[in-house]
Amino acid sequence: MIVHQLFPKPVYASKLDRALTKKELKTISQYKKKPAPNAGNMTSSENYVLENKAFNNLKKDLHTKVMDYFDKVICTDTLMTPYITQSWLNYTKNDQFHHKHNHPNSLVSGIFYISADKEVDSVTFCKPYPDDRIKLNINKYNMFNAISCTFPIETGDILLFRSSLIHGVDKKKGNNIRISLSFNVFIK
Repeated sequence: MIVHQLFPKPVYASKLDRALTKKELKTISQYKKKPAPNAGNMTSSENYVLENKAFNNLKKDLHTKVMDYFDKVICTDTLMTPYITQSWLNYTKNDQFHHKHNHPNSLVSGIFYISADKEVDSVTFCKPYPDDRIKLNINKYNMFNAISCTFPIETGDILLFRSSLIHGVDKKKGNNIRISLSFNVFIK
């Protein structure tokens, strides 16, 4: 028997290869002072935070990961150049969540975890069209029958994925405040 995997949805996982600078951390704290409400948690009122001069090096580092994703996962030619468009910060406290959603008008999306604890923090990706016509009792989940997949995350993690992939965060546990920087990527 052969089981073929048709049209898998890749999630690229990497790490930032350095610690954030004092200037970057100070800027993140300043954005945290003026948050905007989101569905389940708080977000920065600014939607282009990576344009802040304090984040010049961070934007370059994230762009390097985007280029690696395009080179190793999508395998595009050199005539196409990805670039980061929107970027924003998310702040999630105990008992808050981040609603399930995707990112329209974007090709690839990314999440960089500024502060997260893998013991209590995670992100869940969902199958876009679960086959719910007949509910089967599954006794062993695998990549073919699962309707979602949860990744534990920690500080420094970077995830890149197709913007159409539905994702969200279940109700947060733990006393830490999870801080993430989300961004969208388009091409020229």
